[in-house]
Amino acid sequence: MKKIELVVLKLRDFKGIKSLDIQLDGGNAEIFGDNEAGKTTTFDAFLWLLFDKDSNNKKDFAIKTLNGDGTERHNLEHTVEGSFLIDGVLVTLKKIYKEKWTKKRGQAVAEFTGHVVEHFVDDVPMSKKDYTAAVESIVDEEVFKLLTSPTYFNEQMKWQDRRALLIEICGDISDEDVIASNQSLAKLNELLNGKSMEDMKKIIASQKKQINDQLEMIPVRIDEINKMMPETTVDIEKMRQQVEQIEAEMDELQQQKIRVKNGESILIKQRQLQELEMKQNDLKRSFEADSLQEVHKLQVRLQEAQGNVQIIQSEIRMNEVEKQAIGRDIQAFTGRITQNEASMQKLREEFASLNALTFEYSDECECPTCKQALPKEQVEAVRAEALAQFNERISKRKAEIKAEGPVFADENTQIQAQIQTKNEKLNSVLIPKSKELNDKLAAAEKELVKFNEKLQQAQTSVPDVTVTDEYKSITLQIEGLQAEIKQLNEHAYEAVAGIDEEIEKLKFIRNGYNNALSQHANIEASKERIIELEDQQVKLAQEYEKLEQTTFLIEEFIRTKVNMLTERINSKFKYARFKLFDTQVNGGLNEVCETTFKGVPYGTGLNNAAKINVGLDIINTLSAHYGILAPIFVDNAEAVTKFIDVETQLISLVVSEKDKQLRVELEPIEYKEAI
Repeated sequence: MKKIELVVLKLRDFKGIKSLDIQLDGGNAEIFGDNEAGKTTTFDAFLWLLFDKDSNNKKDFAIKTLNGDGTERHNLEHTVEGSFLIDGVLVTLKKIYKEKWTKKRGQAVAEFTGHVVEHFVDDVPMSKKDYTAAVESIVDEEVFKLLTSPTYFNEQMKWQDRRALLIEICGDISDEDVIASNQSLAKLNELLNGKSMEDMKKIIASQKKQINDQLEMIPVRIDEINKMMPETTVDIEKMRQQVEQIEAEMDELQQQKIRVKNGESILIKQRQLQELEMKQNDLKRSFEADSLQEVHKLQVRLQEAQGNVQIIQSEIRMNEVEKQAIGRDIQAFTGRITQNEASMQKLREEFASLNALTFEYSDECECPTCKQALPKEQVEAVRAEALAQFNERISKRKAEIKAEGPVFADENTQIQAQIQTKNEKLNSVLIPKSKELNDKLAAAEKELVKFNEKLQQAQTSVPDVTVTDEYKSITLQIEGLQAEIKQLNEHAYEAVAGIDEEIEKLKFIRNGYNNALSQHANIEASKERIIELEDQQVKLAQEYEKLEQTTFLIEEFIRTKVNMLTERINSKFKYARFKLFDTQVNGGLNEVCETTFKGVPYGTGLNNAAKINVGLDIINTLSAHYGILAPIFVDNAEAVTKFIDVETQLISLVVSEKDKQLRVELEPIEYKEAI
């Protein structure tokens, strides 16, 4: 087990304490002082040295010494130094909190710009990161606070964290172990079907809410249906018989209407009319047959002539397109020849200008540095070199011109050949073809005009059948029959109108009966719906009851687990007991974590002495769990006459009115069973 003992704690200008050395040498001590004399400050300094926090677990507490008017006293170094024996090895930690003064450029006086903290381990300066790492290698911050303050577990930890820590100490109990311990819970395994207890609780809660929502809506729906159902005392069977009788009467009237519409005299007249119309059409076809046959032949020949004209016109267009393309090509070739001729002329002119060039050189030469005339032999050498360069440049350019000129000439020769080929095709093929096609077009158009004139003559020579005596006679007979049929139809219309009126009256009566029957059908459907809803209500209630039974099993499981877990946790402590669940009004259980002693809750009934000793009991168990013994600071220790047994260093902070300055006494404390 790791043992941490405080050997000495030194404070300099820390929270109003000018200078204080507490020499403990790993032993127990009592620190006496009046209220506000600085007893708690020693514990604050101890924790700040390790974790940058005070005994209330705050980081932003006031460290600096204050003047009488409450202002901060400047230019002080606020120092806390502590030496510890860690498993027999001495380690010294020191922190200095001081002001930072900076002299900006152009200013004679330095300005206060903040604070800095210096860190030391065994007098070796360290960065904050390395210092924190060194402290963490000794003990974890949260664990150390739990082991050094009897009130930290109960007053500064959240209840959820306290509960988790207790379960960590004693070990949680598996669902399988809980179910195995209580035979009445055996059915839970089947109900869970591999799901966790928490998931099953969520599923049941969701299902119960859905069922409740449906159960709440069913009475509302039934009430709405009842309100919408009208009261009726109709004889439904008799009404159905009346509807059948009315429909039979309507069928009979429909048959009467058909018989009237299809009267025998009208049918005879209509057949006679059809025969006359067929006879008239036959007369017209036979009368015009020969003349129309010639018209049809001429129409076919006319279409052929029109097609020939269109084909020749298409060929003419294609020939013209090709002629225009050749013309454009010849124009482009001619332009290229002109460009090449211009280029060759420029080369001739340049060649002539090169022949006309003469070498010019000044014999007056001087040194560019000293400005003296150069020797004659040196001047001659420079002149000879310049002349050689001049001749080489002229010769080179003439050679280039002689090489470039033939290229243009060769290209023009090739282009002239292409132009000749194009002209030959144009003159020997396309122009003669154009004349040939125009001649063919003129002949085809002449043929088209000829057939068009013949067709018009044939059409005008077709005889008009309507002027013949036979056609006129048939037309008069048709008009007579049409007049007779019209008269018969008018009389039939009056009879049909009367029948339709009777049918409409019967329809009106039948619709009234049918509306009543539909209303009755809606009432019956509503009654059936009410029965369905009532059945659904019963089924939902049964499902809810099953869920309630499962809920009861889960709550019984939780109660069983509560008892087992509580017994296991409490067995780890001598005096402290823990309430881990709270029973609700509806019988359900809520997770809590409340420390008690002899049934009295820590937060509402225990006095300070009991709170401190219960806290020491918890520290004993936590020390064994973590394998660490650390110094314990007991604030308000005057409330305790006897402390319970602890195995580690105990530093008591005792209120003493007579001690206006802190007084430290090193003395062994008699540990007895105080509770």
